[in-house]
This record gives sequence, C-alpha cells and structure tokens, in this order.
Amino acid sequence: MIIPKSVYEWKVSDDFDGSRVDYWFKKQFTNLTYPYICKLIRKGIIRVNGKRTRNHIVLNSGDLIKLSRKLDLAQEPKNSIKYEKFGFIVRSWILHKDENIIVINKPAGIAVQGGTKIKFNVDAVLDSLKFKNELRPKLVHRLDKKTSGVMLIARDLNSAKFLGKIFKERLIQKEYLAIIHGCPRVKLGKIEIPIIFGEKKLESTTYYKILGTQKNTSLAIIKPITGRKHQIRKHLNLIGHPVLGETRFCKKESLNHNESINLFLHAYEISYKDESKKNLKFNAPLPDYFKKKLREKNIKLNLLDREYDFQDLDEFRLIKPIDV
Repeated sequence: MIIPKSVYEWKVSDDFDGSRVDYWFKKQFTNLTYPYICKLIRKGIIRVNGKRTRNHIVLNSGDLIKLSRKLDLAQEPKNSIKYEKFGFIVRSWILHKDENIIVINKPAGIAVQGGTKIKFNVDAVLDSLKFKNELRPKLVHRLDKKTSGVMLIARDLNSAKFLGKIFKERLIQKEYLAIIHGCPRVKLGKIEIPIIFGEKKLESTTYYKILGTQKNTSLAIIKPITGRKHQIRKHLNLIGHPVLGETRFCKKESLNHNESINLFLHAYEISYKDESKKNLKFNAPLPDYFKKKLREKNIKLNLLDREYDFQDLDEFRLIKPIDV
C-alpha cells in the first residue's frame, strides 16, 4: 500500500466492508503493533468519516479513514515490546513449517493480538518465527484468547494474500471440539442465528455433532461455516448449551462455579487446498486440561472414527434459539 506523503487519507474498499477499524489498520500496516494502533485510536489520531472512533467500530465500504496528524507509518514505534527471550517457547508450539506457512497449536490464555490490557500475544512474538526469512510472518486469522488450537501463519506476503482470499471465500474448513453444558436432544444440529456486531446483523451458520454425553455434559465437534467473532460461543449459548468454562456469553445464574476456569473450546482441525491444489490438513492435539475433563466425565474420544466427519449436511436439523 502506498502511503500518501502529504495527507493520510484512505477509502475503505469492498474487501473490508464489515471489518473493524483496528483490523483494517493492522492489515494495511503490518509493521505496526496492535497496542500502538489502539493508542492512535484512543487519542483520536485515527478518525473515520471525520469523527473519533473506537476499536470495535465496524467499517462500511466507502468510509473515509484519516489521521489527524502526520506519522511515520513505515516505522514501528521505538517503544514497541520485543519478546525474543520467549522464542524457544513460541517455537515449541509449531506443528508444521514449510516455505509458505507455519502452523501452530496456540495455547489457551494467549491472545492473538495485543490490546490495552494485553502484553504478551502471538503477534508480538512473530519475529521468533522468521527463521532464515528476512520478512516477519503475518497473521491471517484469529482465535479467541481462551480458545486453544490450530492457527495458520503466513511466511510471506503472497501466502498471506492467498490465505486471506480463501478465508474470505470460505474455502478453508475448520473443526472445533467443545465440552458443553447439558445434553442436546438433537445430535446433528444446524444453528443459523445472526451475530449482532455493532449496528450490523451478520448471517452466521454453525453445524455441530454430539460425540458423547455423560453427567449432564456433552462433547461436540463443531463446524462453523461463517467466521464471525465469538460465533461458536455465542451460538451454543443461544441454544442453551454454553461451552464449559464460558463466563462472557451466558447468564451468571446458569454457570456451574465448580467447573474449571478454562474454556473447553479447541480448534482441532483446519484443512484447505493450497495454490497448487494440494489438499492440506492440520490437527492440533488437545490440551491436558481438556483430556482430563473428558476422563472426569467418562466421555471417550476417538478422532480416527470417520463418523465424526461432516459429510451430508442435509441430515442436520435446524435448531432455534431459546432466547435471542
């Protein structure tokens, strides 16, 4: 992206319609840290359509983004935090590495990007994953801080563009494992409840399959078709079966305070066709606390069983929300 020399002003393209303003800015200037972008927004230096904005504000195609004063956007702030000493920890997360991508198993409790109260995050430690490359790897998607599991990281700009494109076109398949409250009567379910984001109502679709039920607790494998923020957590709560450990999207009186503080949602598998049309599939092993909970609940899991695959989606029954 060419940075104007005199006036910092950009028009939002159709590709970013419905995106958050902080996401837009991070995508345009990948060398800037997320906390720095948040600071620019908080101080009113980044404006949308001439007005002060907030991180979560959703952009529309054609919106005008301006900076209220000149900044050297080509340079990362001098006070940005480096985490080189954590490099060996970050590299221990790697599941796969080739010339185009790095696949990691993100631990629960680690944010993907920074924020006002977030210091250590995946974005801040990407320099540890450069290896022999000169360029810093690039994030192409996110997971919630509390969600563990498989993440793709692009090693160059071309790979980032390709992955960004197929994510947008929903050509990347993702499957999650979740331990949820209750015993759903419908074992093959389809949830089509819009996700409210700002002033927008975004279409959202999630499929689930119940793999086992014991002690008023169930294990589900979940396939989101759309990729809305917190989609799985919100959808499961809206049908009355929140993820174990959920504290944000369910009523306080429905919580079991004897349960672990962990959120039992794990991004288990991601698959897609690369630029050469080769089928790629990556799986992230379950964290220990997840496996321990399955043993406590006496729920068995055999991920080699092909019945766990999502083959005929027409067999799934539409589930209505209990309280929207």
